[in-house]
Amino acid sequence: MVATSLLGAARPQAGAVGPRIPPAARLSAPAFVPLGAGSKLQRQGGVAQLHRRQQQRQQRAATRALAVRVNALRNIDWPQALLFDCDGVLVDTEAEGHRVAFNEAFKRKGLDHEWSLEQYGMLLEIGGGKERMNHYFSQCAEQEPWASVTGPEERTVFLKELHELKTDIFNELIEMGALPVRPGVKRLINEAIDNGVKVAVCSTSNERAVSNIVKVMLGDRIASHMRVFAGDCVPKKKPAPDIYNLAAQELGVEPARCVVVEDSRIGLAAAKAAGMRCVVTESYYTKGEDFAIADAVFDCIGEAGEERFSLSDLTTPGLAALSG
Repeated sequence: MVATSLLGAARPQAGAVGPRIPPAARLSAPAFVPLGAGSKLQRQGGVAQLHRRQQQRQQRAATRALAVRVNALRNIDWPQALLFDCDGVLVDTEAEGHRVAFNEAFKRKGLDHEWSLEQYGMLLEIGGGKERMNHYFSQCAEQEPWASVTGPEERTVFLKELHELKTDIFNELIEMGALPVRPGVKRLINEAIDNGVKVAVCSTSNERAVSNIVKVMLGDRIASHMRVFAGDCVPKKKPAPDIYNLAAQELGVEPARCVVVEDSRIGLAAAKAAGMRCVVTESYYTKGEDFAIADAVFDCIGEAGEERFSLSDLTTPGLAALSG
């Protein structure tokens, strides 16, 4: 079986050793005829057969050597892991998912707050839902809920409960199928799984919400392979690199051999701070952000036939070609 290299030439896969002569064929080969015995034609046929055997041995040796070189290149350049952000990468959840869920949670709690599309876009500069609400409520502390919830511990409990309600509402939207998976996400993840590349989600969102997206929207096969690192599993959220450092450690991979797919400037900063390569797929809120330090930037991953990139592009030379 052969595969195609980045240069487009056919090459054997690692471990291939070329054609082999069946044992029966070797046993049935004519015995060596001493010089002077038999006809001249028989002697010429024996020499020709020996020559063919020698060529076959040389061909097998060359094929084995090529396979070793290809395997070595793959070990150097092929990603050990693909790490995906969730919101805006797997699903474009922010505008019509999380924002809608936050507003509904405020309404059910009797809070007179509603985040507009533009306002929520600015709040996304704050990583994490509880942190986002705390930042917003602190800017209007004379209003509810901070007007009556004043102590630090009380506020922490209030934010946790409100965020749990918001997560319940968000999960209802997921299970209703209201939030479609972004183009090419399943294709790329399945390519990684088929080639033995580890996959994981690294998100600042609630772990329950992220796990539900993976299970409900990506399907059982992907869910069985995809680790989830989310929520409060690390002390500092993006743009700090903590969650990507944790993923590399838990997966047993080298940060330099990881490729991250992000959609935002703060996610890109987190990936780069962890020493990882990063491809950006812009989302509703992140178009036009400064992605100068990204290895490549696209509008989406893309379905088969319209793909912007595939697993084979995520090698060091592949990313160099994409960014060029």
